[in-house]
Amino acid sequence: MKTRTLKMLGMYLLLAVLIGLSWAHIIPSVAVAPLFLVVLVAMVAYIFSPYIPPSWVQRVTRDGKRAQATVLANDFANTRGADLWVALPVEVKPADGPAFKAQMRCKSAQAAGLAAGASVSVYYDSARKLALLV
Repeated sequence: MKTRTLKMLGMYLLLAVLIGLSWAHIIPSVAVAPLFLVVLVAMVAYIFSPYIPPSWVQRVTRDGKRAQATVLANDFANTRGADLWVALPVEVKPADGPAFKAQMRCKSAQAAGLAAGASVSVYYDSARKLALLV
């Protein structure tokens, strides 16, 4: 989450620079307005992107296979606030093949209840090394 904060601070800084250049009449306001709008749209998209499920979630839920997985690490045990989509490293153990490591996607509220070493049921896509908490 620290990198998200730094990226947001960078976008705020970019907005401040654009406004400052416009107010100082270094760049005409007409030229700054489209840049300002592009940065605002990027910020809104970046802010709301963790709330939107990844595009592959429906495909893996529909076409994926079920398996057991072991959580390898969990940095989201103490998260509070918004229920965001997070990725946890897991080892998926399918019944019809060898075990493999993957990134399991789940909501942060679900991740808060999982400790390293916990066994969970997942849907998985072995071709892309993706897993989804059931």
